[in-house]
This record gives sequence, C-alpha cells and structure tokens, in this order.
Amino acid sequence: MTTGTAAPGLDPRRSVWVGLAAFVITSVLWGANMPLTAVLLRTLDPFWLTLCRLVLASIALGVMVWATEGRAALWVEIPWPRFLLLSLAVSVFYIDYNLALRYTNTITVAAVLAGAPIYAVTTLWLITRLPIERGFGVAALLTIIGGAIAIYGRTGSGNGLRLEGGEPLVVLSIVLWTVYSILAQRWFAPTVSQLRRAYVASLGSIFWLFLFWLVCRIAGIAGPPNVAPGGEAILWLLVTAVFATAFGSFTWNIGISRLGIAMGSLWQNAVPVFGVLIAMLFGIQPTVEQVVGGIIVMAGVLYMQWRRFRP
Repeated sequence: MTTGTAAPGLDPRRSVWVGLAAFVITSVLWGANMPLTAVLLRTLDPFWLTLCRLVLASIALGVMVWATEGRAALWVEIPWPRFLLLSLAVSVFYIDYNLALRYTNTITVAAVLAGAPIYAVTTLWLITRLPIERGFGVAALLTIIGGAIAIYGRTGSGNGLRLEGGEPLVVLSIVLWTVYSILAQRWFAPTVSQLRRAYVASLGSIFWLFLFWLVCRIAGIAGPPNVAPGGEAILWLLVTAVFATAFGSFTWNIGISRLGIAMGSLWQNAVPVFGVLIAMLFGIQPTVEQVVGGIIVMAGVLYMQWRRFRP
C-alpha cells in the first residue's frame, strides 16, 4: 500500500534511493528532537513551546522556499478551505500529541506508538482503499516486536505500563499525521514542490495553534508564556524548530512522495532508535533491551526497503 510514485525525471530505482535518504534524515532529525524537547520542557510550557516552534519553522521554510523558488512561491495557491483543513490537521496533531503526553506516562506512550504502522496503514486504507503492499506485514511485525523489546527495557525504573486515559489520543495522533500526509500529496498540483507543501501546512498551523494556546491560557490549562527562557533554551528551540520541525517535515514529504505512507510508518518506529543513539551524546546510556529492540526495528525497516530494490 503506497501513495508514493517516482518523481518526474527520476527512474524508479533512483526514486527509491531518494526516498530512503529522506526517511533516514527524517528519523535522525526527529530522533534528535526527543532529548532536546525534554530539555526545553524544563523551561517552556508545552503549548507555548509548540506555538513558538511552528512560528520559527514557518519562517525557516519560508526562507528556503524564497531562496530556491522565488518570492512568488510564498503565495498559498490551494483553495482556502483546503488550506485551512490541511493546516488544521497538522495543528490538531500537535495539540493531540501534547494532550497525550500530558495524560499518559512516557512508557505507555512509547508502547502505543509501537503500533504506528498498523494505525497508519488502516487509516490509509480507509481513505484510499489501496491494497496492502506485499511484505508489509512481516516488516510491521518486526518493528512492533523490536519496539516492544525496547520498551520492556525501559520499565526497569519502576515507571512501567499503566493506563491513564490518554492512550486513545496517542493512536489519534498517528491517524491525524497520516491524514495530513495523504492530503499534502493529494491537494497540490504535481508540480508543487514538497518544500512548498511543508511550508503551507506549517504556515497555516500558526493560526490554529495560537487560538488553542489562547483558549488554554484563559482556561488556566497553559501557564504564562516564558518570553525569556535563557540563551541555552533559545538555542535548542531554534535547532529543533529549524531542523526537526521544518526540515524534518520537508524530508518526510519527500520520503512519502517516493516510497509511500506505509513505508513512512515503518520508519516512524525507527525514530526512537535514533533518539536513543543521540541521547547517548547527553550521557544517557541505553539498556541491552533498547539496543536489541532497535536492531530488530531496523531489520523490519530494511527488509521492506530491500523488497523495494528488488526487480
């Protein structure tokens, strides 16, 4: 099952290589985002952090669009209803994921996210009715097993699996991101670059995220905005906004345009693997289970990638 096709001017095999490189870059960037976000949450409210990150990401994407395609490319060319719905899907994803983290412990979130390939492919099938690609079941099973082993290795601290009510929101976040990914490929003309698609979605999300933050602030759910978080926090905020949120969304779009959303859902399970590797730079040592689980996850991803390279 895939909505990805070879880009004009690229032969199928080269298109696979481009998609593979894009997903690797996305996984590294999103993996780095995990420990850096944990650092940022020490000084920034999660809702304010999301809004600031998307504002900075939109600026970064706008600069890249202007530099590569000219100022005229900054204009939103899709109909306004589609623009609002596309950006709403992205915004609700970020909002929902924040709420999921708020009402679910991190171990349970990781356990539920391990089923991302199933949630994504089910959503994709319900919307597109495309057949499931051969070999996907084996690859998905390997990534889920690997994720489960890695999660088991994190429960030794006593913060184990427990239901707290936010688990459906975790599943919903994958569904929303899948919906966005489908719309981002379907609602633009084929000649529109993946960079511009990421820019349009990010730009529109600012309105929805600000509206949500304002409602949460009035309701007392969100704390007062920290407009002076300190030099280190500002640095990490810029890094995560530009690389993880902006550039990561761009490379994700490239990956799914070449290899499809089903393949992308497998690479989503590889994100924690890169997150663990990058966390080691901050002095956090992985457990044996995390290493073994990560190897199995990557085996599932590479198995599916290998099938794409076969004639």
